[in-house]
Amino acid sequence: MYSEKFINLVNTAFSESEKLTPEEKSEGNPYYIGFGNPNAKILFIGKEKGFDIEKNLRQFEFESLLNPKEWKNYVNNSIGINTNKYYESNNYINAFYPYLGKNKSGHTWSKYEKVLKNVYPEMTTENNNFFSYAFLTEVNFKPSKYSKIKSFQNKERIAFLKEDYFKSFDVIILACGKYLTTNQIEEIFDVKIQNDNISAKHELLNIFKNKERILLNTRQLSMAVSNEYLKNISTLIEEYLR
Repeated sequence: MYSEKFINLVNTAFSESEKLTPEEKSEGNPYYIGFGNPNAKILFIGKEKGFDIEKNLRQFEFESLLNPKEWKNYVNNSIGINTNKYYESNNYINAFYPYLGKNKSGHTWSKYEKVLKNVYPEMTTENNNFFSYAFLTEVNFKPSKYSKIKSFQNKERIAFLKEDYFKSFDVIILACGKYLTTNQIEEIFDVKIQNDNISAKHELLNIFKNKERILLNTRQLSMAVSNEYLKNISTLIEEYLR
C-alpha cells in the first residue's frame, strides 16, 4: 500500500518529532511530512503554510505538529486514502484530504488544482479531489501568513527534504521562487539545472533533471498567477509523463 521509502520517511519523522521539546515545537515541526496521495507521481513543494500560528492554534496542531503521528497511524494500520475525519475538528479532515469544499481563487491549492486538471482532464474539481493526484509539502515548516525570510537555511528541514521519498516522484514542482538557491536545489533533490533562461517577468520557470525525474522551480503559485503560466507548467509535466 505504501512504498518502503514513504514508510521509512514516516518512521523517521515520527521518531524525530517525539524528541522535540515544547520550545522547539513552538514554531512548527521540522519533520512535517505533508498532505495528499503518497503514491502519486507529482510532488508540489510550496514555501510555507499560509497562516499565523497565534490565531490558528488548532490548525497548527493538526497540520504541522501532529502530521507525522497521523501518517504513522495510517502506515502501521495499512489505512489507504479516505475522507474520514481524523480529529474532532470543525474543518480539518485528515492528511489525505485536509479540507473539503472549494478553495478561493487566489489560494495556492486552487493553482495546484488547475495545473493538475490540465495534466489529468478526467480529474473532478469537487471536494479537493486533486489531492488524489499529488502529494503536497512545504520547504519551510514554520507557518506564516506572509513570508518572513527571503532564503531558507534551516539544517534540520533541509536534511529531512533530502530523504529518499521526496526524490521518488517523477515530477517535482518546487513552487517557492528563489527561496532555495540553484546549488541547494541540485544538492537536495539530486538534479542538475537544464535551462535557466525560459522565465518571464514574475513567472520564474527553471528546469532541473536527472535520469529519473524532472523538477520545475516556479514562483509561488498563489494570488495573481496567469492561467497561461499554469498551462506552461502543465505542458512540461505532460511531456515528461508521456
